[in-house]
Amino acid sequence: MEERSAPVPVPDPERLDLRAFIDTLRAGKADGAYLRGLLPATYEAPERFRRALYAHAVRRPGGLKSRPDEGYDVYHDCVVAHLGQRRRAFASFVSAGSAAGDQEISYDTLHLRAGALAAAWRSAGVSPGQAIALVLPLSVEHVVALLAALRLGAVVSTLPPLGPTFVRNRLERLAPDHVVIAERHRHLARQQEASLLPLAAPARWEGAQPSHWYAPDEPAARLLPVFGDPAAEPVELTAAALHEALLRDGLVVLGLDEADTLAAPGFEPLQHAPLLVLAALAAGAAYAEIAPGDLEADPRLLERAGVTVLGVTRGLRDVVLRRGAAAVPRSARAWFRSLTEVVEPERWDALSRALWARKLPGFGVAGAAAAGGVHLFTPPSPPSIVPSVWPAPGRAWLLAELAAGTLPALNAAGMYTPMSDGEPDLTGLPRLVLAREPDGFVLAGAIDVGRDAQAYPTTEVARVVEREPAVRHAAVVVSPGRTTNDAKISAIAFVEDERGPDGSVRLPVGAHAIAALIEREMGRTFLPDRIEIFPLRPRLSDGVADEAWCRAQYLGGALHDKARSELFVLLSRLGYILARPGGAE
Repeated sequence: MEERSAPVPVPDPERLDLRAFIDTLRAGKADGAYLRGLLPATYEAPERFRRALYAHAVRRPGGLKSRPDEGYDVYHDCVVAHLGQRRRAFASFVSAGSAAGDQEISYDTLHLRAGALAAAWRSAGVSPGQAIALVLPLSVEHVVALLAALRLGAVVSTLPPLGPTFVRNRLERLAPDHVVIAERHRHLARQQEASLLPLAAPARWEGAQPSHWYAPDEPAARLLPVFGDPAAEPVELTAAALHEALLRDGLVVLGLDEADTLAAPGFEPLQHAPLLVLAALAAGAAYAEIAPGDLEADPRLLERAGVTVLGVTRGLRDVVLRRGAAAVPRSARAWFRSLTEVVEPERWDALSRALWARKLPGFGVAGAAAAGGVHLFTPPSPPSIVPSVWPAPGRAWLLAELAAGTLPALNAAGMYTPMSDGEPDLTGLPRLVLAREPDGFVLAGAIDVGRDAQAYPTTEVARVVEREPAVRHAAVVVSPGRTTNDAKISAIAFVEDERGPDGSVRLPVGAHAIAALIEREMGRTFLPDRIEIFPLRPRLSDGVADEAWCRAQYLGGALHDKARSELFVLLSRLGYILARPGGAE
């Protein structure tokens, strides 16, 4: 029988010792009684927690230059505060045989390169307050550019270079003054040629200026939300919101310090970037980037990177379950997962138990960069198939009625709703359902149906499918999957049938060609689970396929029945003929 340790005394919430709180979390000793006695006071008085957070950060090596409610030097606190220690800030690792090779950059070199790049951009006309979009994969160049933008006082955005349609549509919404993109991806931003900034600069520069001091309400980041409306307007994070999120996530939720290396291979960049990297830098830790494909081919990359805190996706989880817990490096002290991913409790429980056998605790986080970082977390603890969830410390929130979303829930279950200036504010977050229990809360998943709770750009992908010459109309149907936070995506293409010599129906295009088109224009991230092609003509609304009609007809099986009917196929062909110019003559 396992020996129970003495309960950890609950600290006085009026005199919050954040160092002791963080140590208790890292040691896996923050049980329900401990958190229930401490966290509610931080929700009711967020300013008290904020004071404790900044007091703790100031006492750490390097301290802080920023002053809450006065001004924020994000660049200084992420880079300059850690100079002179010869520590690495960022590294990328690739599997053996890759032409790229491993890359690494120290804080000191990062300072030199970011300063040189900032000077080059300043000479090109960049000024504080202008918006800079980084269309770059996560790499040394990405981190240098990110810090150069913050050094100049820019409003920074990040986009992965997935495909021309993906990039073009999102740059239109972000409306940046300047774009930074690697030469090999330049074709993705042809419309932005006039606003492109160089990605390289001389190693030395003269006349260096101090890094920018953001005012508290000055925007520092402009990010696209991935939950709710897939075409939603960008969210601007003020310098105060961004800086506090970096300290809360880096020092408290992830519990990072100068000895740590954080890696989260496969975490969705649109959801988490750039906060994960900046949170590691704000804590004085290192961030290691490893592509999921390289990691699956060679799990020893985690060992080579010296990862201590590991973000685990479903893909990495399954690699570990196949290869055994030894796939996680000996250097690791904790692992975490995103709670907005597909739930699959049995498989996550199997991973938790396998790693707990090595005394490696796991925890969970739910949040997004556009929502100001982590909002819900599970404390590191022994494995439980249904772990307790808590709102992140210092965030005012409401358990709201599921239907209304703004009224306090009358029962034990409701929707997690952040509060901003006394008003509900779900900007950038999924609508997550919590059930109150004696030792915390249970996360039941998201209300909205989406892949990993994220919104899928149905209209955007449908218009891409219609670029295939043989496709007349297209629609995308999103339906619930087998587990919480899951969804199944079906792309539907409507074509005019062709006839073989024997009179049989032939389709003028195949699913592989459509999949290749989607991948080329949008990236693999947005490939549907299924592609269906029907020799039918859909109901139209303003000249495009009616999405509601397509969804009802497809999920109800009517489209498949009609495609097998000679009458419906012939009527559809007649409809296409009549729709051609002069077709009715």
